[in-house]
Amino acid sequence: MTMTMPLPPAPLQPVPEPITHDVTIVTTRKFAHARVMGVPPEEFGIERGARSIRDCNYCFHEIVTKTEAQLIAERFDPAQIKSLGDYTGTTQVETLARDTVDEHSRASSSASNSGTRLVRITEHYVRIDYEGDGRPCLYQIITGGDQGEILRKDGQDCITPFDAIPFAATTPVPMTHRFFGRSIADLVMPLQREKTALKRGALDNLYLHNNPRVEVAEANAGPNTLDDLLVSRPGGVVRTKTAGGLNWQVVPDITSSIYPMLQYIDAELESRSGLSKQAQGIDANALQNQSATAVAQVFSASQMRIKLIARIMAEGVRDMFGLLHGTIRKHGQQRQTVRLRNAWVQIDPRSWKTRDDMTIEVGLGSGGKAQQFAQTMAVANVQKELAMAGKINLVGDRELYNTAAELTRIMGHKNPGRFFNDPAAVDPQTGRPLHPPLAPLQPPPDPKLLAAQARLQTEQAIAAHKAELAQQQAHNDMVHQQVKMQAEIELAKIKAGLDAKIALLDAHLKSIEAAQKREQVRAAHELKIAEAAVGLATAAHANRASDEQKERHDD
Repeated sequence: MTMTMPLPPAPLQPVPEPITHDVTIVTTRKFAHARVMGVPPEEFGIERGARSIRDCNYCFHEIVTKTEAQLIAERFDPAQIKSLGDYTGTTQVETLARDTVDEHSRASSSASNSGTRLVRITEHYVRIDYEGDGRPCLYQIITGGDQGEILRKDGQDCITPFDAIPFAATTPVPMTHRFFGRSIADLVMPLQREKTALKRGALDNLYLHNNPRVEVAEANAGPNTLDDLLVSRPGGVVRTKTAGGLNWQVVPDITSSIYPMLQYIDAELESRSGLSKQAQGIDANALQNQSATAVAQVFSASQMRIKLIARIMAEGVRDMFGLLHGTIRKHGQQRQTVRLRNAWVQIDPRSWKTRDDMTIEVGLGSGGKAQQFAQTMAVANVQKELAMAGKINLVGDRELYNTAAELTRIMGHKNPGRFFNDPAAVDPQTGRPLHPPLAPLQPPPDPKLLAAQARLQTEQAIAAHKAELAQQQAHNDMVHQQVKMQAEIELAKIKAGLDAKIALLDAHLKSIEAAQKREQVRAAHELKIAEAAVGLATAAHANRASDEQKERHDD
């Protein structure tokens, strides 16, 4: 038998205390944003003769809103930035005209806080052959100071190749084949000057009416007459030597000819600017005793100029969105979830790199809200007819929801989900539709009944078509008979006219023939008389000859 003796227990070891640390975790997530900023006209320039920014060879942008500290934070060379002078904005006429609260007057930066002073740098966009390979490309060159020194960033000169000039421009009144257009002020400033001159003339005329000049004869003027006339007060006394010795000059009233001219200039201002009294609702006489349609036509016509200007300005917005799309397409590197049309949508700019066909719509030129509502309602009526006819392959839940959402948008509501359920919405957890179509309350109709109804409708349509053709044929026959009768009447009229002309011609010919016969009879009679006279003369001559012969014979 083997026996095992228990071992003595091991001595207890001290448990080490846990070591704790205070840790602060900072999560930084960077998101790039493409932004659009307005550029004042005095800070932008373009080459002479340029027609568009896209095709120009040179343009520049003066950046005057950044401080010395901001430029240094953007990794520009600190020594260069600190050597640049302060920007005060007192040399630009446009800046001073826009400064209505005297912001730039005597602006100076503190010597102890030079990082807050404004510094002007210039971004140049120029097409040059920088590489020397004979192919000019677009480059961005950043300079600073009045001498145009090229700045350095991260130890390198700021000369960067660019795909496109990052500017979009528009003008309310474009000029043909020119970059710079005209503003509304350019159109109305000449008229405003004319109106100012006319109004000043009318006021001067009224001032002379209220304070006319006076003629004083020296014989009637006393020592105090001129002093009394120089002080004009109501009820004042003028001392003269002789009563009635003052002759007040009567100034002709010219306001009667100025007011029509002012009205004419106002009408021309409305035609040039597009802002009419009817559109502003301040001309009560223009809308008296007119129907609603006439008022709508006047209002629509008055807004045509404004809509045209908005449509032209939208072309600049189109170019701006094209630049935004190009920037995001080039630099977008991650997928994001954004809220679009009251729904969370996955946007992946990386997939845009294969996008070769894209159209930017500016949303103008399709009429006002009333016209859009009428057009959308017409589409809704067509969808209703198709749905009632059973053409579910042409109109479905999605198409009906799109029409309802469009009507909601036209009415001014941004969220159509408050009124209609989106049939394409799904539950993010289960993946099932949130609003599945409900089962029909009634059983579907019998196909044979539908076929019989369709056959009956077809027969009715054929009968109606035949009746319409018969009615059209009868109408055509009646029209043909009327045309034939009218042609016969016209032919009878023409024939009667021709017969009358022929009768006149026959009578004229007969009268000519009678005259000719009379002339022939007269000529024949005269010929007979002549022949008889000749015979008598011949006989007389013969008798005379015989008598003479006898006388000679007798001798």
